[in-house]
Amino acid sequence: MTSRSPTVLIVDDDPEIRHVLKLLFEFERFEIVGEAADGLRAVPLAIEHHPDFVILDYLMPHMDGARTAEILHEVAPAARVVAFSAVLTERPEWADAFLNKERINEIAPLLGRLVTEKAS
Repeated sequence: MTSRSPTVLIVDDDPEIRHVLKLLFEFERFEIVGEAADGLRAVPLAIEHHPDFVILDYLMPHMDGARTAEILHEVAPAARVVAFSAVLTERPEWADAFLNKERINEIAPLLGRLVTEKAS
């Protein structure tokens, strides 16, 4: 029996940030199930793929991270939402975890810890 890789949905309006996150997660053997530039595009991806984790920016066009997270909790309740923002300074109540974008190199280890917590 093989264990499956944790799945990740990346939601950020900056294509360069999405690209770097994708590379980091692929290197750490996470499976990227989708990328979206805003919450409106993220919701259908979450419904289709039911990711283990959603990396969610706060400030985005069309629908911010808080509103997006509210919907994600309804359509993919098992997904852990990680607020990934340059403007937030602490974990918002809509997120399961938080990381400031200046600490991007810590994102994969953070998800690794969340995977371990979930398995416990």
